[in-house]
Amino acid sequence: ALQGGRIVQVGQVGKGKALREISAAGAVVTPGFIDTHSHSDLMALADPALLPKLMQGVTTELLGQDGIGAAPMRKEYIAPWRQYLSGLSGDPSISWDWESLGQYAERLSARPTGPNLALLVPQGNVRMVMLGLENVPADIFMTQAMEEEVRRSMEEGAVGISLGMIYTPCTFSRREELIQLLQVCGKMGGFWAVHIRSGSDFLLESIEEVIGMAKEAEIPLHISHFKAAGKRNWHKMEAALEAVDRAHRGGLDITFDIYPYTAGSTMFLAILPPWAQEGGAPKTLERLRDPALRAKIRDQFINPPPPEPGGPSWENYVNNAGWENIVISSVEGKKNQGWVGRSVAEIAGGEGKDPAEMAFDILVEENGRVGMILFSMDEEKMRMGLRHPLGMVCTDGLLGGRPHPRVYGTFPRILGRYVREKRDLSLEEAIRKMTSLPARRLGLKDRGVLAEGMAADLVVFNPNTIADRATYDNPRQYPLGIRQVIVNGILSVEGGQHTGKLGGRVLKR
Repeated sequence: ALQGGRIVQVGQVGKGKALREISAAGAVVTPGFIDTHSHSDLMALADPALLPKLMQGVTTELLGQDGIGAAPMRKEYIAPWRQYLSGLSGDPSISWDWESLGQYAERLSARPTGPNLALLVPQGNVRMVMLGLENVPADIFMTQAMEEEVRRSMEEGAVGISLGMIYTPCTFSRREELIQLLQVCGKMGGFWAVHIRSGSDFLLESIEEVIGMAKEAEIPLHISHFKAAGKRNWHKMEAALEAVDRAHRGGLDITFDIYPYTAGSTMFLAILPPWAQEGGAPKTLERLRDPALRAKIRDQFINPPPPEPGGPSWENYVNNAGWENIVISSVEGKKNQGWVGRSVAEIAGGEGKDPAEMAFDILVEENGRVGMILFSMDEEKMRMGLRHPLGMVCTDGLLGGRPHPRVYGTFPRILGRYVREKRDLSLEEAIRKMTSLPARRLGLKDRGVLAEGMAADLVVFNPNTIADRATYDNPRQYPLGIRQVIVNGILSVEGGQHTGKLGGRVLKR
């Protein structure tokens, strides 16, 4: 029984007492699904229903991922930051009229959303506010100012801090700087979500690095979109999961999230080495217009320089995946929409160009506003990660262009393919990974389980028919088998259709 946005009774509820009764005959009733890695930061303002998530049963999303989000912000960096983020979060026609995380949360709260929204404070934004987008060290005064910005963002409701160790300007941060910011967050009850330095050639070293940092900073650790990428690295998945187990046995509060696909997705600018991205997207595009610098980047794709100890890190996607496995998922201009859904190798072949030169041309022509999908993982190793008890579920969904099918299909795909068909997980274990485990990670004490007094976030689905329909060729398809989705007591999906009613709100720590 639901009343006032809460569960008021579980069990035998007297017949006829409710204004409305919903039959769940033959269905499963669960807490609402929690997407622990989302990129709806800007689309939540432009299109607050967020139907790709709501229609698959997601009732809470976690924004501010990978150290690069919407807030905090400084007005002079809005233009280059919008340009940089466009390949990741899109660039909808909204006014950026906030600076602090609290002001951004107020904008999100101005009208109801489909799912609830929780916020991380992105470390890259914190650094940008104080030091811009350049590769410069932070002195003691700047570090103290960044600590204060993290403290303020946590007080304004953030549930933790995020870091993307391959993204600008996060990659310019030194370990000591990061430890101090993590300590502030940890002392305030937050956790650390991290896109590690490498999910491929240096996967094991990268996991050990963040485990060591989390222990030193005394903060719970959450590794984002866990994977072993690149065929030569697939065999590392077992050792990567053992590293997580070893840290857990040693007393570290550690978790991770994973999506049920063998391709990833991010901004196309991420193919470039850090030095080429220094200073923001406009400076990057200037470098790409220089033939000598193009040649240097092209050479580094093939012969990557050895990592500098303590220096910027580079996940060499081209070397790991190959141009034939890097697919353009979104462009801004109408002229080049024919590139969407095609690999860089295929586009280059049609143009009679070298793939690297084609990639540079794509970035220049589209002002860097390009998204990509990368096919680099192994199905069996991914399933191994899905089964791990410390793992939870995320979409990591980019909403623009022809998106990755995970935006529309992640949660039903697990329940249909990996629970019902493959039997990798029991239904109960899958639901735990989608509900109570992430609720605990986010510190949402009134969500994630069905019990009296808890928030009324619920999903009703048919376990025999639930399935994802989204594909790489046709990703914008809602799933089958979701009967009802209720958010804070508001019936938002009924009979697999959106009711037009939204119940989501910003959830603060």
